[in-house]
Amino acid sequence: MISKAPTLSAEKGDRKGGMGQLLPLKIEDYKTDGKDEVYDRQTAFRYMNGAAELYRAYDFKLLRVRKYVKKDHPSILVELFDMGSSEDAFGIFSYQTEEEEVGIGQGSDYGGGLLRFWRGKYFVNAFAERETPNTREDILMVGRAVATNIKKDGPKPKLTQFLPGEELVRKTIRYFHLHQVLNHHYFLSHENIFNLGMKTNAIFATYLFQGEKAKTFLLMIQYPDQRQAEKGFKGFVKAYMPEAASSNTVQTENGKWTTAKLHQKYVLVIFDAPSREKGEKLLQSTENNLKRRRP
Repeated sequence: MISKAPTLSAEKGDRKGGMGQLLPLKIEDYKTDGKDEVYDRQTAFRYMNGAAELYRAYDFKLLRVRKYVKKDHPSILVELFDMGSSEDAFGIFSYQTEEEEVGIGQGSDYGGGLLRFWRGKYFVNAFAERETPNTREDILMVGRAVATNIKKDGPKPKLTQFLPGEELVRKTIRYFHLHQVLNHHYFLSHENIFNLGMKTNAIFATYLFQGEKAKTFLLMIQYPDQRQAEKGFKGFVKAYMPEAASSNTVQTENGKWTTAKLHQKYVLVIFDAPSREKGEKLLQSTENNLKRRRP
């Protein structure tokens, strides 16, 4: 949910066209108030304030906001984002997936009166101006109608297929491009030590080994080419684990293990493994997946 403040002036026209058709004019007894708002990458700050930077960390193109009203019911606001690709729609959705999956779109998350879901290249927020006993069902009804109008699914980021499945906590898979997003999930440094940018693709996921209570994390970064991967790998090792031997495995101050490896144009890192052996095994399984599945 971006904001519950009074709505702002809309940009004139839907420059991408067609987004308005994805939002029904009427959903059962809810009707649009006829005052849609449209924002692009440059004007989104007017609506989202500081949150715009998060969407701009992906390939966000356009936002369309529509309010649905029903007599004697709180209005429902729908924020429809064109994220440029299904991969980035999944990415912005994956930024926070801690609530209930409700079976809308290709992935959904409902909690605290807010529905979030993605389908194709679109990401959607839907929420009511205030909660009532019927709020949940009304919001889900509106969400299903929007998801149905989108019609076409899209692929998840290709990197997800290389994650070892055993002991993976699937709800924790995060996809992103920039180091600011990585730091949100796992703070490493104020500096961009991996040399991440909009042309890098990254996955961060949580693993929970059997018999262990503490979490282990896997980071996989795809660079445009091997030269840039080498630069990112060297930057990380120098800043984060300079004392590592040629194995690039170290025991950190918390007693856990970090291990890293460069594989062609990919950088693989395991953080907080409970033992050296388990960390290196998870890293090797990831590398084996990359070799077998030939990205």
